[in-house]
Amino acid sequence: MRTDPSSPKAVSALDEYKIRASKLMKDFVSLDKRRAYGAAHRLATLWPDVKPNDLLAERSRIQRKHALAVIAREMGFRDWQHLIAEAHIEMPAFDTTRLFPPKTSFYLNAWFVTYDEACAALGRKDRFLFPYRHQFVVCEGGLLKSLGVDIDDPDWELIGRDWAKPLDMSAHYRLNQKLARIVPPLPERKRKPKA
Repeated sequence: MRTDPSSPKAVSALDEYKIRASKLMKDFVSLDKRRAYGAAHRLATLWPDVKPNDLLAERSRIQRKHALAVIAREMGFRDWQHLIAEAHIEMPAFDTTRLFPPKTSFYLNAWFVTYDEACAALGRKDRFLFPYRHQFVVCEGGLLKSLGVDIDDPDWELIGRDWAKPLDMSAHYRLNQKLARIVPPLPERKRKPKA
C-alpha cells in the first residue's frame, strides 16, 4: 500500500493496480512518441502476432480492460480476474535459492562470501545482487529472464538491483510478491534409498 500525497488515506493494492492501468492508457494516447510507443510495446504483449506500431495505428482498438490485463500479467497473474481473486493474498518472503535451479547453471553468476565484494561487482546495469544461503550472488539479467522475470520492471532500479539491501522497501515488497508468483519452486531432491 502507498499513501497518496494529496490525501491522508491509504491506497489499496487493487487501487494501485488500477492507477497503473490508467497511467498506461494515458501513456498510450500521449502525443509524446516515446511514451506512446513504450505503452504500445507493453500492450502488444497481450497478442502474440501484434506489433506496437500496429496498435498505434489503431488506437481506438485498445480499451481499459487491455491495460488492466497488462498490469495483471506484469504483476505475475494470468489476467485481471486472477489478480482480483488473489491480490489480497500476501505471498511469503521470496526464497532467492529458487532463482538458481540446476537448469540455469550455464548462466554466468559471480559468487561472493561478503556483501561488500558482491556490491562492488554489481556495476553493470544488467546485473542483479541476491543473497544465497550464506553467500551473495551477482547474476546477469538473462538468468532472470529465463525464469519469466521482467528485468525492465522499474522496481529493480528503485531497489538498486540489490535484493540483499534494497534502496526502496516498497519496491522490494512489490518485487517479492511478483517473484513469489512467477518463479517456480525448486524440484524436490530425490533421496537415495537407505541400503
